[in-house]
Amino acid sequence: MVAYHLPVDLGQFKKLKLDPNKPKLSDHQRQDLLHNINIFRDAIVAFTATGSARGLAGHTGGPFDTAPEVCILLAVINGNPDAFVDTIYDEAGHRVATQYLLAALDGKIHPDHLLNYREANSKLPGHPELGLTPGVKFSSGR
Repeated sequence: MVAYHLPVDLGQFKKLKLDPNKPKLSDHQRQDLLHNINIFRDAIVAFTATGSARGLAGHTGGPFDTAPEVCILLAVINGNPDAFVDTIYDEAGHRVATQYLLAALDGKIHPDHLLNYREANSKLPGHPELGLTPGVKFSSGR
């Protein structure tokens, strides 16, 4: 059996903290945010593309539309975790890859498991299901 590894190192994702009461980012915060957006995008593209190559295509999960806002939300939550619920919802599961990537970033699933995206019995179905995939915080429905 060949072991496949996610070609994006999620360990490089930075624990950025932002304060929504501060209207400007420092240069360092901006660089870290852009860094995280690129890692987030690259990871989603990598594992959704491998799913597509295996004939298991679906929604791309938001690498170029929601990745910036998700990374900003994560940083705001990190900045004051007691003030926010840490569930980032999407509409109708169209950003399911984002949900699975968040589970991997939270350490609930191994990053390499993302390469099983949409595969039968992988617990990474086309729409997230609460209680099926560790780290998924809501069901989006089919």
